[in-house]
Amino acid sequence: MSSPTQQPTPPRSRASLPTATRWQSVQYRVWQFWRSLLPRPLDTSERAILDAYLPPAGRSLFATMTRNDQRHSLTVFAALRERGCDDADLLAAAVLHDSGKGGGRVRLWVRPPFVLLRAFAPGMLRWLARDAAAWWRRPFYYAWRHADVGADLAAAAGLSERAVLLIRTHHLPNGPAAALHAVDDAL
Repeated sequence: MSSPTQQPTPPRSRASLPTATRWQSVQYRVWQFWRSLLPRPLDTSERAILDAYLPPAGRSLFATMTRNDQRHSLTVFAALRERGCDDADLLAAAVLHDSGKGGGRVRLWVRPPFVLLRAFAPGMLRWLARDAAAWWRRPFYYAWRHADVGADLAAAAGLSERAVLLIRTHHLPNGPAAALHAVDDAL
C-alpha cells in the first residue's frame, strides 16, 4: 500500500464539471446505489470467468468484495470483451479493479457521501480521506485509496505485475489502464 507520505492516486474528480453535469452524475450514482441493494448472485458462467482469469488466491480476493462490486466488475469485464479485448492481464484487472473496497473497507453507506463530496466538496473529501487513524475516516481513506489497496492485495494474491499496475492505475484516463478506465467510467 502507499506510504502515508506518498501522494495517493486521486479518485476521478468531477469538481471542474458544470453543476448540471455533476448533478447528472450524482443522480446516476443514487440510482446505482438503489440497484446495489439487491444484486443477483453469480451464475455458473460468471464463476467460470473467475476460474479462467484469476488464480485461486485471486478468486478468494474477489469473494471479499460485496456482491454489488462483484457484479460491477463482471460488467466491466463483459464490456471489455464486447470491445474485442482478449488481454488476460487487463481482463483480470477488470475483475479485481475495485477489490480494495472489499473486506468491509468501504461500506455501502460511505459511497453516496463520497460521490457527493467528490462532486461538490473535493477539499472536504481530501480532509476526510487523509488518514485511517480515526474509525469514522477509515472508510473514506479506503474509498480514496482503493486502487492502491486493491493493487497490493492483487499482488499478494499472485496476479502478474502488469495486472497489478492496471489495477493501481485504473482511475487514470491516460494511464496504462486507459481502456479499463474508459469502460469503468462509462458504467
